[in-house]
Amino acid sequence: MRGLAELANRSDEALGYRTCHTLQLHAQLFGRSLVGDRVWDVTCLLDFIEERSDIDDDRILVTGHSSGGAVALFSAAIDERIDAVAISSYFCTFEESIAAIDHCECNYVPGIAELGEQYDIAGLIAPRPFVATNGVEDDIFPIEGTKRAFERLQSIYTAAGAPEQCTLYIGDGGHEYYPDGVWPFVDDHF
Repeated sequence: MRGLAELANRSDEALGYRTCHTLQLHAQLFGRSLVGDRVWDVTCLLDFIEERSDIDDDRILVTGHSSGGAVALFSAAIDERIDAVAISSYFCTFEESIAAIDHCECNYVPGIAELGEQYDIAGLIAPRPFVATNGVEDDIFPIEGTKRAFERLQSIYTAAGAPEQCTLYIGDGGHEYYPDGVWPFVDDHF
């Protein structure tokens, strides 16, 4: 993913910034955001998958942790080729997480809070399967905000006639990936 692991900007690290810093600033120069650029990358990957005869493009799940969870959320919201989504340690309210607590620059989409909340974005995924996994000790995506967001999302899924397709797994730890919440979800839907 742009800005992380092998695609990290090491010069940002050398200056004491997070590895997404310069990429986010460059995206903003052109009226974009880094999360938007990453979602574009997912869209291009889905285009590639559709062209491959050796890949089953009828069963696509995206998952991501933290800022990767943001990419998974936004990607599934805009691209219906994604059949299910598992978001790890990201789903909350903007008000109680991104707007209230220091986060990596890649989590910010200019003006997004004027348009809606995370549960509104996740509601665009309905009725496709959705799971959020969050930890009770997560200090940057507080569990109470996650529970409030999930309650609102559950009402959207209910209105879409698919309340059973929307689940929340709460882990005992902090800001980490919870495979025990993801793999049963994958087994249930694939």
